[in-house]
Amino acid sequence: MWLLALMILIMPYESSPYLYIAPNFLGVFPDFTVIKLLGLAGFAWAVIRLAGGHPHGALLSSRPAVLFLLFFCGVLFAGLLSGSGFLAISRYLAFLTFLPFVLVSVETQRDLGRVLRIMTLSMVLVFPYALRQMIRFGERLGVGLYETNYFATILVLVIPLAFVFAAQATIPMRRWLWTAAGLVLVLELFLTSSRGGFLGLLVAGMIYVYRKRGIAGAAAVMVVLLLGLIIVPTDLGSRMWTVFDTETRAPAGLEASNKAHVALFFAALRMIADNPIFGVGPLNFKSLSTLYTGLEQGNIAHNSFLEVAAEFGLPMFVIFVLLLAAVFKILNRATRLGSSPDGQLLAGWAEGLRSGITGFLVAGCFISAQYEKMLWLAVFVTIVLGRFAAEVRAVEAAEPAGDDELVLEPLPEPTR
Repeated sequence: MWLLALMILIMPYESSPYLYIAPNFLGVFPDFTVIKLLGLAGFAWAVIRLAGGHPHGALLSSRPAVLFLLFFCGVLFAGLLSGSGFLAISRYLAFLTFLPFVLVSVETQRDLGRVLRIMTLSMVLVFPYALRQMIRFGERLGVGLYETNYFATILVLVIPLAFVFAAQATIPMRRWLWTAAGLVLVLELFLTSSRGGFLGLLVAGMIYVYRKRGIAGAAAVMVVLLLGLIIVPTDLGSRMWTVFDTETRAPAGLEASNKAHVALFFAALRMIADNPIFGVGPLNFKSLSTLYTGLEQGNIAHNSFLEVAAEFGLPMFVIFVLLLAAVFKILNRATRLGSSPDGQLLAGWAEGLRSGITGFLVAGCFISAQYEKMLWLAVFVTIVLGRFAAEVRAVEAAEPAGDDELVLEPLPEPTR
């Protein structure tokens, strides 16, 4: 558990040169870092535990796990067929080793809560360093640490969790601290000036509040976030406005970005039409994009779904969507728990994950985020959450029957 916690805490610093170990490891994992070393150590430990009969080994046969394994096989096949090389496949191989590590590490519901808290706190604790790098380079938050838009997308995933922990806190000080953490994460996202990240936050926030406060609460969140575009001193508001105001000329760099996104969108559709079954191969979209866009510089699709379909083919795209659907099915069922303390905790965590993953996927329509570790960590954590939810659901279902039996039991005859 603590090895996984350490790995999550240093995830935001993966691009730091201080965590870089070697250009590759055994020719399999390129750009070998401390995070990958911890992941391999965790994988070896998990395999030993599974071989010894760890009960969470059964989770490898769960629907999301099976669909992920099918998706990995599809990536492997597409890579070998297209000649993309092992570099492209190694990214998903890293996720494959991450799966058993997470399943075995999160042994109890308390462990699950710890992992979700650490996921959230890791993005809070990185803020001072990210702010230093932002001032140092004079760019948007995330520069010198991570790619700005990807940094924003990860923030979207964990922001709802911070407010879940605030709502569940029974001690006022903890409630205020978690609320402050959530507000810091929102401020971080605004400082990234990421348009996709903001739209993801907007959707995630509205979905989360709608479940608790209805349509009025969701509308209030939308108004507050839109006001934030004006109040928070960033250029996010002006960057967002260029999406809707086509008459006002945007800055040269931003206008070029808008045109590139549009060109890449249609290029992806044509690429899919030309290679609908097997795709063009992992990581080949960028090199082939110039043939479809007419632009001088190759680029990624800036859309996770289109890039998956273009690189791996429509069959693998369907499996990818089914995998996400299976994850949401687990979370949807877990949100209906609540008649017991454990059920209420799980329902809240599921609500936070569901809102965060939804926002992540919305932001992922503007960047190629399918390789982000935090997404797959959330997917694998959801598999474990599903097991705990099933156990709690069985207990909650049995409780009313037990109460009924007590009520219907006839009273003893009085002693004469």
